[in-house]
Amino acid sequence: MTKPILKKKERVDQLFSTDVKIIQNKEVFSYSIDSVLLSRFPKIPSRGLIVDLCSGNGAVGLFAATRTKAKIIEVELQERLADMAQRSIQLNDLTSQVSMIRDDLKNLLDHVPRSKVDLILCNPPYFKAAETSKKNLSEHYLLARHEIATNLEEICKISQQVLKTNGRLAMVHRPDRFLEIIDTFKKYKLAPKRLQFVYPKLGKDANMLLIETIKDGSPNGMKILPPLIVHKDNGDYTDNIHEIYFGKGHQAYMYVLKCADDSLYTGYTTDIKKRLAIHNAGKGAKYTRARLPVELIYVEQFNHKNAAMSAEGKLKQKTRAQKLHYIEEHQHINLVSQF
Repeated sequence: MTKPILKKKERVDQLFSTDVKIIQNKEVFSYSIDSVLLSRFPKIPSRGLIVDLCSGNGAVGLFAATRTKAKIIEVELQERLADMAQRSIQLNDLTSQVSMIRDDLKNLLDHVPRSKVDLILCNPPYFKAAETSKKNLSEHYLLARHEIATNLEEICKISQQVLKTNGRLAMVHRPDRFLEIIDTFKKYKLAPKRLQFVYPKLGKDANMLLIETIKDGSPNGMKILPPLIVHKDNGDYTDNIHEIYFGKGHQAYMYVLKCADDSLYTGYTTDIKKRLAIHNAGKGAKYTRARLPVELIYVEQFNHKNAAMSAEGKLKQKTRAQKLHYIEEHQHINLVSQF
């Protein structure tokens, strides 16, 4: 992987379910969960041509690149964002697969042949230009979030022109514009086929929708997928979101030890047996080294170490009595017998 060239206030973030790294700058542009979900929502063609419209710093196209050998063209109007995307492409050694075009998407036919694109991905500006939620936004975020440089109608129009027959457009947008979105798709003969609403928490209103259309497809047969919940009540990611962010097979554990002096120690690890052996060999935490031997009395599994670390931090704040009460209440998920 190429060494990143970073500018002032830039950082490199990674989606842990892939090896892809993205250059970010919170004052200029940073991808968020909508980009991640969009890159995972549609069926990605194994070959052919994919176009990522309104690509920002390139996150959606780069995440999608891990799932295909298709050529990917990213299109972004803003020079600063396009530059970040180009350097992220180089950082990930993907220049042979992914390319960046800095231009208005109105000019897409200058760069892409008509009726040749297999899939368009688009995380567009969500807000109408007249909406008042523009306070304290930088110029970069203003253009990325508001329909100033482009809008839903232009995106659908250019998609109709460059997509193959039965080519697909996948988009993430706001639920409160759902009916307008459907009407605009209909106008440009883009038939909705898959739809999923995204909710920040169970019991909250949806704040995103994911929708996939087919050019010149039948207007019948739209499939509405089960709701996607982002956070649990305690703020942790749900299992579905954890798998999207971190992939499968990344289990981690919060564990509780009973020390020789009857005190309790809480930690997290990705390998319980190895960690327990380290503790009892006197090579673990300073606290347990002076209180050997230790006994494993509680193990709780999580989808990623971040969740295990979060649970560890919360349990450490409890009193001894509260910890024992927690363990008793969660005996049905206690995995200690497996270790």
